[in-house]
Formats: sequence, structure tokens, C-alpha cells
Amino acid sequence: MPSSVPAPQQSAREQFSSLLQETLRGLGRPTLVNIVRASRVRGTPHLNKSSVSEWRRGVSIPETHDLLETLLLALDRIAGKRGLMDREQWLSIYAAALKEARTGPSEPAPVRDWTAMELGVHRPQLLPNAPTLTPYVRRDVDATVELALSRLLGKGGMVLLTGDSAAGKTRTAHHAMRTAALDSMLLAPQGSVDLADTVDTAVSLSRRGTPSILWLNDAERFLGTHGLTMQQFRRLRSARTVVLATLRDTFQQQLLTDGVAADVMNLAHEIRVERLWSSAELSRAAEVATSARDPRLAEALQASTDHGIAEYLAAGPQLWRELQQAPRVGGNPRGAALVHAAIDLARAGISGAITRDALVDLHEKLLPGSNTSLLTPEPLDRAWSWATEARYGATRHLIPVDDGWQAFDYLVDAVMRATAPAPLPQEVWETALELAVQSHQRHDVALAAFANDRSDVGERSLGPLAEAGDVDAMRALGVLHRRRAPKRAKVWLKRAIATGDAVSMRLLGNQYVFQGQRGRAEKWYRKAAKVGDPKSEAYFNEPGIYPQPRDKEPPEGDLSRSSEELSDEEDDDRPWQPSARTLKVLEAALDIDCDMTYDAIKEFGGKAIRPRKFGPFMLANLPSQTWQQGRKWRRKFARCYDDLAEDIRAGRLPSPTCTGEEMALHMALQSASAMTLDQMDFVEEICVGLPESPDDFDWADCKDLLFEDHDVLWLYWPWMSGVEDPADPVNRFAGIAYLRPEEWFEPFSKDKARASGRGHRR
Repeated sequence: MPSSVPAPQQSAREQFSSLLQETLRGLGRPTLVNIVRASRVRGTPHLNKSSVSEWRRGVSIPETHDLLETLLLALDRIAGKRGLMDREQWLSIYAAALKEARTGPSEPAPVRDWTAMELGVHRPQLLPNAPTLTPYVRRDVDATVELALSRLLGKGGMVLLTGDSAAGKTRTAHHAMRTAALDSMLLAPQGSVDLADTVDTAVSLSRRGTPSILWLNDAERFLGTHGLTMQQFRRLRSARTVVLATLRDTFQQQLLTDGVAADVMNLAHEIRVERLWSSAELSRAAEVATSARDPRLAEALQASTDHGIAEYLAAGPQLWRELQQAPRVGGNPRGAALVHAAIDLARAGISGAITRDALVDLHEKLLPGSNTSLLTPEPLDRAWSWATEARYGATRHLIPVDDGWQAFDYLVDAVMRATAPAPLPQEVWETALELAVQSHQRHDVALAAFANDRSDVGERSLGPLAEAGDVDAMRALGVLHRRRAPKRAKVWLKRAIATGDAVSMRLLGNQYVFQGQRGRAEKWYRKAAKVGDPKSEAYFNEPGIYPQPRDKEPPEGDLSRSSEELSDEEDDDRPWQPSARTLKVLEAALDIDCDMTYDAIKEFGGKAIRPRKFGPFMLANLPSQTWQQGRKWRRKFARCYDDLAEDIRAGRLPSPTCTGEEMALHMALQSASAMTLDQMDFVEEICVGLPESPDDFDWADCKDLLFEDHDVLWLYWPWMSGVEDPADPVNRFAGIAYLRPEEWFEPFSKDKARASGRGHRR
């Protein structure tokens, strides 16, 4: 059927819409119902009225080639003759529209113009006369995500949604943008190679008075040594750009071993999206399923005991079950091997598209059993069709990506969630090393090798880069060999240090800490601090207790104290309490530190604190994780001193109710111990009328009594970098909470929360 040529000045999506409208006019304007009925051919995905209407109006385009082919077949059937559609023209315009839908960094568009599918939401099963996506069901974290996004709009920062594959992270983030930032400009780079241009675009938009959102779905593609750098992140924040990212748990663990990625993630407001839905979420899903009459949601609810609603809608569990059952006689063992080849390569760090040839070559070595002839695997063409055909109208085992293929990410995570996933065969590592031709790909393979305890593979991956002078590769090898080959680790770190790399100086200090050589470690921390490493500089600011001169203990056998006094002490089993003079000095220290902090805020405002630069005394002495916090956060911290001082004035012990108060009390104890050491005239003046006690100014015992633990001080330790992150292994093992700066003022328990309207001193 002839069709008019769309106007060249139109966008590709508009051209697709124009071509469809012109074709429908030539067919006598068939109704949406007729088009849907004509699409019902067995073995092809069915269309629905909502989708066809959106395609006709130019709101969206078919999400897959399969849907496009179904549309063209339906139009052929309406015309009464197969092959009337000019498929070459349709495919040309469709390819351009697909590329355009993946808007590059130079083409930002308002959030309202981006569909959830374009931003990476998994497509559920298609039903006739139903929208492509199921109606949105509010998640428990929605309010938290929306609030975090709203607070950062026009200011800059990062919101990071973490969780399992198909937990609903992407759709939750998209919904939050539609709720809180509908008119904001969105930039969605396709990979890390686009980041530099994206950052430039964000800065340009900011100069024109248009703050933006940078969308990093599947953030493992954008973080790491060759991804988003701290310098780029600071430029984005200065441009008031919000980074909104999603990250799967399996990749988060790997990225925490990458210093650059860990530093960026430490600055993010992380929000976890749970895979299994809560009872409240399930109730809301039931209400939506009933009101919308959507059988897909109803079916997902029936499986909600074992699976999350989002993962079931994306057909994840169904595909995983098929894959597990495929390697059997008469099944699809070769198809399963092709899929497992892609899964294993993803586990080995290959995150980009994999060619069919690479999967075919590798899968032969992964066929189950020692005698594959007994298994009688199916022919390759049938195996490939099984692995790549769409299932349940939603997805497939192997997903087409650019010029190659990837395993459906749910399948990769399903393997990783296994109690003891099988070690990757050597053949997989060899293939990964062959495919990793670019520098960032070699770093990805090395990170995967580190996670799989294969330092030999990491050395082979990064060794050539390091030998060629790549400092990032040298540093990464230093981390990679930390446990198994500490001498080798130090060799690579010292080679990086020879280039002036401050981070490697800190990492070498960490290496000496792990070996119990604290003196050598501090030597390297000092060197790193001198050249501008913030974590090393902050290490020397950790608050402590200045040693106090104590009266000599009476020699053994000294009877200067009566037996009656000793007996009284033995009978007194009351818990130790700070003396009145001790509490008075501590109260004064809290008041003084509070005033000094407000003075620092007045002078410095919300400006970021930089290493090796003059900074406000009270604020620069906090852990480096807080140096980027703004004026509002700093005022909350100053109020912590007042809250603790009010405890003392009310006749109570100063009892921290949040992390901020814990840090304030540590700082005040250091100040108090300095006062009783160097300012005794002032101490005596403020203690007039209070009785002296042998326990006066025992600050060490105060430190033991007034805190439940001293975990907050770990933020100063370079070898504990990242411990504030809930995904950090130490954090998980120790059950730590509330260490991230944005959580410092969250009460440890509701019954200990301070009054919300108490205000500030000034």
C-alpha cells in the first residue's frame, strides 16, 4: 500500500504517527476495535486499544519489533492482502523513533514527555483493550521518595533507589518524578560514555535558569572508576541537578569496593524498595485490581506469598521456572545453555550487549552433563528461538540490546540470590576477558573477579592497563589483592602513589591497619591529608578525651582511709554517676560548643567544606561525610548541643536520642576534658558552691556511661569508609543504623524523640 512521505521536520515519533494516520485513512479509517481484532493471530502478541491509540496520536511507539510486526500484520489483514505495508519504510522510521525515544544528553525533555517504558520499566503481559502498563499501586516508600526528590529539586543531590531486580524501583522512581517534578527537564544518557556531555548539558540548563534531573536507571552502568566522578557530581550539584538513580543489590555490593563509586554513593539519599510487598501494599493492589478490573494484578496477587507483585508482572518467576526446567531430555538444554552463558557473563562483569557468536561459542562448554550426546540437545536454531522469543507477552530470557543480547536481569539476580551460586567456570572468565576490550569493561570484569575471589583474573584484566600507566587500574589492583596477596597490593598502591594519587595513599594506610601496623598507617594518612584526601584529613579530627592528671593511688597497705569508709564503698552497689561538678563543666562545654557552631554557620553558611582549605572549626572537625551538608542540616546539628545541655539543666544525664546528639556529646566531652586540663580557673568559677568529689572530671568513665556504643566514631576511620551505607558488609553484620548524614537527626526510638517545636537558640 503506498503511503505518503512524512515531513522531514517532524520528529521520528511524529513521523511514525503521521505514517500510521495516513495508512489508516487509506484503509477507510478502521476502528480501534477492528485493529485489535485483526491483531489476534496465534503466536503473536495481541494489541490493545489504548496502545494503538497512543501510537496513532504520537504519544508513544510500539515498545518492541514484535509489536510493530503485529500491527503491520493487522493492517494487512484489514486491507485483505498480506504484504501491502511498505515494511522498509516502517522499519526505517521505527528505528529512528526508537533511537529518538532514548533521548541523548543533548536532547533533554520535560518529565511529562517520558513514559515509564522509555525509562526502563519492565513491560507486563499485554491484554486486549487494556493499557500497556497495569495501573500504578502506591508503594510504602512512595512518600519518602517523593519527599526526598522534592527537597533536592532546585538544590541538587542524589536519590538512589536500591533493591532486587524487578522489585519496582524504576516505576517507583518514575511515579515520584511524575508526582513531584512533572515539569522538570530530564536527561537520560545511554551509558557512561555520554556522562561528560550530559553534565555539560545540565550545567548549560542551569545557567539558563532551568534545573534538571539526571536519570541513571541501572546505575551500575554509570558508576565506578570510568563512570560518574566526584568532580562531575559536584558540578551537577552546583548546577542544582538532581541525580535520580536505581541500583540492584548485587551490583551495589560490587561497587562498594570501587573507591569512586563508593564515594558517590555515600552522598546519596538511599531508599530501599522491597521485592516482597507489605500487607498494606497488597491491600492497595487488591483495591486497584478490583476497580481497574485488571486480571494481571489479580493473578500477581495470587502469587504474592512467594513473589513480589512487580517481579511477577514482569514474568520474572515464570521465566526462571522455565529456565530451571529446560535442561532435560526432550526439553531445551541448548537454549538453557545459551541463556546461562549470558547470565554467567553478566556475573563476570560483562554488562553490555553480547554478540550471538560469543554466546554460541560459550554455550557449548556449559551444556549440562559429561556426555552431551545422551542429552540430545535441540538444534541451534530452535534453541535460539526458545531463548529469544517473547514469553507471556512481557519479556524473554535473552533481551535484544543494541547490536547484541543480554540475559533478563531478573535471571541474573535469581542466580545470585541462590544460597551458594556455583563458581563461574574458567571458560566464562576467558570469554569475559576477550569481550572486555575497553578500559571500563576491564574494570567491570576486575570488580566481578574481586567479588568471586579470583584475583588472578583481576590481575589479567587490569594488569595491561596498569603497566601502561593507568592509575585507576593500579589502585584497583591494590584493593583487589588486599586479602590474598597483601604484598602485591602494596606494590600496586605504591606505584599509584608515585603518580601523586592521594586515594592510594589512604588505601595503603588501610592496608597497614589491616596488618596491625597502625603507626605506618598514620604516616600514610598524614601524607594523603596533605594532598587533599578528605577522609584522611578527617581521621585526625576524631574527638577524644585529653588525659587528666589524677591523684596517686595510695600504696598497697596504706591505711589512711578507714575500714569504715572502705566498707561503705563495698556495700554501695549503686551505678556510677558523674559528679555535680563534672556535669556542670560538661553543660558549659555543650553551651560553648553550641555557640561556636552557630558562629561557624553564620560565617560559613551552607558552603561545602574542602580539604586543605580553611574551614569553620566546629564544622570541619566533623566526619568528612558531612562536609557537603547545607545550612539547615548544620543548624540541626548545633541544636543537638542545646538539647543535651537542657538534659543536664533539667537534672537528667545527657542522653543522646539520635546520631547527631551522639556526635555533639563526643565533641563536648573533648572540650570539657580540655577545660579541666588547661582552664581550671574558669572551671572553679563555674563550679562555685558545688561539692568536690573524688570522681570529679572522670571523662573516660563519662564516655563509657553516657553512650550505648561508639559506632558514630567509625565515620572518622578511613579503613571503615562506606560503613554508613546499609549495604556495607560491616554495617549489615553489626546492625548499624542512622549513620548517613541525612539520618543523623532521626530519633533512635519514638519514645525518646525530642519535642518537634523546640526551635533553635539563634
